[in-house]
This record gives sequence, C-alpha cells and structure tokens, in this order.
Amino acid sequence: MATTITQQAPAHFPEIDDDGISDDAESIASNESDDGQEHPPEKIIAELHSKNGTWWYLVKWQDCPVIRSSWELHISPDTCPQLFADWEAEKKRQERGESKPLDLIAFTTAVVQVEEAERHRRTLRRLKRKVGRILSIVET
Repeated sequence: MATTITQQAPAHFPEIDDDGISDDAESIASNESDDGQEHPPEKIIAELHSKNGTWWYLVKWQDCPVIRSSWELHISPDTCPQLFADWEAEKKRQERGESKPLDLIAFTTAVVQVEEAERHRRTLRRLKRKVGRILSIVET
C-alpha cells in the first residue's frame, strides 16, 4: 500500500497557510482517537509532495482502522526511524510490483463518506433530544 504523489493534494488534505506551515502542529508520537485512547503510529501508507516542497505522510495508527489514518507533516526519519525504514522497504516492494499503492482517491472518498455519516448521526441525535424535550414540555 505504498503511494508517492507529487500532484494535487487530495480534497481531505490539511490546510497549509502561505508560509507552508499547517495549523495542526501536533506531534505524531501518538494520536487520540474517538475511543479516548492514545494510539502510536503503526506505519506510513502514503506520501505526498506538496507544491511548496513539503512532504506529507499518511500515517496509519495502531489499533485504528485505515480510515482513521491522518496526514502528518511533523514526521521525519529523525523522529521515527523505524517507521521510515519500513516505509522505504514498502516503496521498494511497490516498485518491484510486489505491493499495490494505496488508492488515494478511494481513500479520500471513504473518509468523506464516513465523516458525512457521523455528521448525520450527530444531527439525528440532536433532533431526537429536541423532540424529547418538546414532548416533555407538551406532556406537562
């Protein structure tokens, strides 16, 4: 699943301001997920070279589904040497045809669909609570 992209960033890519710095300056030592647990990085599954020369890495987090992977800027061979060694080996397997690259368009589409479903569920929960409050007022 190795992918190197040097073209336009996916729609679900972090925002970068004019000086090339992302507003998201979190360390990738771990990622807190929806379950409230800390998850260390498991592997790099794609990389992207942006127009301003910055390298971004799509990181899969341990014990999290691939769909919860995130684009990270603050990662380097100095900060995560084993992660990068494994990534370089994966890119070589891809070059030899032993591994297929991650389809970033399909990945981005899936991420957007999951986020839309989560927004929809939250909206339904809010509406259900509102209806419950209204019914409790009407009953009194």
